[in-house]
Amino acid sequence: MEHKEHDKVFFVNFGAVLAALGAIFFICIVAARMLIPDHGPEPEETAHLEARIKPVGTVVTDPAALVKVKAAAAREPYSADQVLANNCNACHAAGVLEAPKNGDSAAWSARAGAAGGLDGLTASAIKGKNMMPARGGNPDLSDDEIKAAVKLMLEEAGV
Repeated sequence: MEHKEHDKVFFVNFGAVLAALGAIFFICIVAARMLIPDHGPEPEETAHLEARIKPVGTVVTDPAALVKVKAAAAREPYSADQVLANNCNACHAAGVLEAPKNGDSAAWSARAGAAGGLDGLTASAIKGKNMMPARGGNPDLSDDEIKAAVKLMLEEAGV
């Protein structure tokens, strides 16, 4: 008999706790409805948000569309000094990975003689040689930009 009283007390207390939790739940719902405005965001807020979350780039996988995108992204040609500063000097300024240093007349004369002069060195720079990547690691460089940079390095070395 005593167990029945314990069960009854438990169910009464449990019911009271569930009722209190339910009341809290509905109070929260009512408070949230009162805090949220009935109108949507202003158009300028929406425009500002969309500008902040717009994609930074586009991935193009269709070769036909890629040609159009590449043509649209034409740029001014780099000067020889820009190519040298942005690409070549990464290795040639310090002679990294056996690259002939800028201004080293003996090293550049030997390379130019072995490769066949300016045109041979330019072809090596375009294809890549030993540890040097093709086009100095920048595939966007044109042949003329590379040739101008090679010519400048040869001139600096006095070759």
